[in-house]
Amino acid sequence: MHYRDRLKTHCAAKPDAVEDHPWGETVFKVRNKVFAFLGSGETAMVTVKPEEDPEGLLQLPHVRVAAYLGRYGWVTVTVEDDAALELALDLIDQNYARLTRVRSRSRRATPQDTN
Repeated sequence: MHYRDRLKTHCAAKPDAVEDHPWGETVFKVRNKVFAFLGSGETAMVTVKPEEDPEGLLQLPHVRVAAYLGRYGWVTVTVEDDAALELALDLIDQNYARLTRVRSRSRRATPQDTN
């Protein structure tokens, strides 16, 4: 299986993940929030928003500031070997978990819910 296929399969396996194709790109969303951009080309790459400041990641040769979204902390990982794939999968997991945690917190009971 090619790296791009591995990224796509990993994203699609997330609970409640939805594949979408805005602007001709492949993206994966959970609750209408994008957790991974896979792009549209043949090159295996993923754009995600890491939980931590991306400065350390940007020191790696296969990680760069994401086009258009970089100012919001998003990075793009180009996957050309197994080490880059493992990093990409971990970052996908982190971004997905961050979005699902936000949803869980917003569902906590409020005073009006207890009446």
